[in-house]
Amino acid sequence: MTNPVRLRTALATALAALIVTACGGHTANKQDVIARGNAICAAAQRELLVTPSPAGGETSLPGLAAYLSAVTPILRREVSNLQALPRPAADRALLDQYLLAVARSGTTYRALAVAARRGDQGDVNQALAQLQANPASSLAARYGLNQCAGAAGTAVPR
Repeated sequence: MTNPVRLRTALATALAALIVTACGGHTANKQDVIARGNAICAAAQRELLVTPSPAGGETSLPGLAAYLSAVTPILRREVSNLQALPRPAADRALLDQYLLAVARSGTTYRALAVAARRGDQGDVNQALAQLQANPASSLAARYGLNQCAGAAGTAVPR
């Protein structure tokens, strides 16, 4: 019969060796970031597609508030996951600009949700205007994050 401690130690050592070999010291490059970023945005889009539209349409503040309560966690997770992407040297400044714009859109979505819950149409309109002016979509397209850009993107309203 084998010693359970030795077996666990051997398995842990083998797993560590496998991880080091699999990683191989690979540093993420721009294509890696694009692939990961597109996957993050595509996953968020799939979640948003199954979220029912605001009850009463887009003009109903209570309906908008309920909708934003459902989608804000999805958007928060998307922003967090995008912020965690590696920052390779190639086009780093552009990626940093995009991630800053995404973070701002996340903050604006939270303000929009608060304004809708309060029934404050003026603040809702202001937040919507800020989201429309946010450059995240165009920055995503310029970097190559096509799943995060334009009508497909989730960081700015469609």
